[in-house]
This record gives sequence, C-alpha cells and structure tokens, in this order.
Amino acid sequence: MEFYQLYPFEFQDLLRHDYGNESYIGQGNPASKILIIGKECSCPSDDYTFAKNAYTWKNKSPENIENWFDARKWDAYHPRRPFYGQLLLKDNNSKNNPKPWEKLNRGTSVTWIAYQQFINLLLPEDLQVQPRQQLNLYEHCFLTELSSNCMSQSKKNDTTKESIKQRLSSKGILSHPFFKKFPVVILGVYRYIDWYKEIPIIQNFDGGVMNYKYKGIVVSEDEYSQFDDKTKESLPLYKSNNNFKKGEFINVHESTDGKHILLHTNHFVDNYQPRSEEWMKELADLVRPYLLRSSK
Repeated sequence: MEFYQLYPFEFQDLLRHDYGNESYIGQGNPASKILIIGKECSCPSDDYTFAKNAYTWKNKSPENIENWFDARKWDAYHPRRPFYGQLLLKDNNSKNNPKPWEKLNRGTSVTWIAYQQFINLLLPEDLQVQPRQQLNLYEHCFLTELSSNCMSQSKKNDTTKESIKQRLSSKGILSHPFFKKFPVVILGVYRYIDWYKEIPIIQNFDGGVMNYKYKGIVVSEDEYSQFDDKTKESLPLYKSNNNFKKGEFINVHESTDGKHILLHTNHFVDNYQPRSEEWMKELADLVRPYLLRSSK
C-alpha cells in the first residue's frame, strides 16, 4: 500500500508477513529509538486495540489520525498514535458506563503515565508533557508485549509460556529484523525471565545479532540479593543506588559494539503507582548515551 512508505523499511517488511494468532505488533512510532516490551496487554483479547492491531497497521494510513475522544468510535483508534488526545492524567473510566468516552476525563492508564514520565526525562524541556497536557510518548518509543495472552494481572501459566515461545521463535514476530534495530530495548517483564527460564528470553530476543553481554545490576545495596543460578555467586554491581525502593532493579546488557543496550527490569508500575523517581532517573541516565550515539 502507498502509505507503507511512511514507515521504516524493516517495519514495511514486517507488515507484509502474517503471524496468525501471534500477530500482535504493538503501538507507537516505528521510527523511534526506544523499544519497550511489556509482559502482556491488560485489555480483553477481543478488544479492538488488541484484536485489530495488525489489521489496522496494515490497512489504515497513519496520516490525519482522529482525536479518539471527539470521534467517539473505535475505528478512530490507530496504534501509531493510540487513543490520540489522551492527557497526562489518571483516567476515570468505568466498566459500568456503556459509552465510557462520553464521561471520560480524557486521562490515561497508570502504565502510560509512567511511560510518559520516563520519556519526559529524555526530552528537552519544551517537549516534556506537563500534567493535563496531551501525551506524546508514542512519538518517542515503540511499545510491544512479550506475550499475546491478555491478562489484567500477570500470573504464570502455560498459555503465556507458549505465546512467548512462539513470538520469540525463529519464525516468530519478535524475531523479525524490525525488533532488532532499536539502540535501546527495555524488557520490563520482571519475573517472566525466571518463570519461563526454559525459554532463553534475552538470548532469543538478541538472536545473536547484538551479542549482548551481561554488564551488571543497578540495585539498592541493602536489597542486593541477586545470585547467579549456576555459580551461586553474587552478580556484579554495575552501579549502586540506595534510593531505589525494595525490589526495584535494572539488569544491564550491552552489545559488544557498544551501540545497543538491553535493560531487563521491573514493570514501570508498582501497586498501581509509577515506579520511584530514582528508578525512573536511573533508567533514563542509562538510556540517554545510546540515543546520542545513534544520532551521530
């Protein structure tokens, strides 16, 4: 289609493939430099934004995207600028409202508030989104999911395991070259690395292209208890930060050429609140140099 040329070459190629039940692609800017991989979507599997994700990317132009709230129709949604018009404000959505957009405060989810706070730390002051202003995170990152098994709350199960296995397989969607081009990959899946350790998630995602090497862990010293399963020795500290909240961590993997970084860490939200300010700042500080290098 003619509008395909508006996307990077790798993304154009991805859109020409059919991945069947594992065809969920993601949301945001395919030309951005940051890829954020969550665990799974929290919406129902028949939700338009999930079920029609690949179809919309392939069949609808990203130009002239309508304000989702003003249009008041689901097909106004486009994953290039998802829910266009949302504000940096916690939404007041109610499942009991048959037409929720008619009474919404135009806010967004806690997860997207956290994403925007993180992106703000990487933007010049004039581009940072202030409270009650319109989101712009989808201009500066691309969001996808490790699993296509939608759940409102993450839990270990065989359906998720099989989905991850398929999406990361040699012919799976996450093995497409599009997902290899980002200089920054944030794998915000926390315990999934341990729950599904029979699937070498980081190695499969890498695919031998980046040759990521484990560099260390950023964590509060008093909470440092990460051990290598094989040697039972403490993993090397990349940097210590005593201001992290309990359980917050960032595993650092860098490509051998120094141009790509993969960060395995917590989900961006904890107990229905964005992660701590210290965690956000540390994450941004780790990411920033790779954005600068890729722009040269």
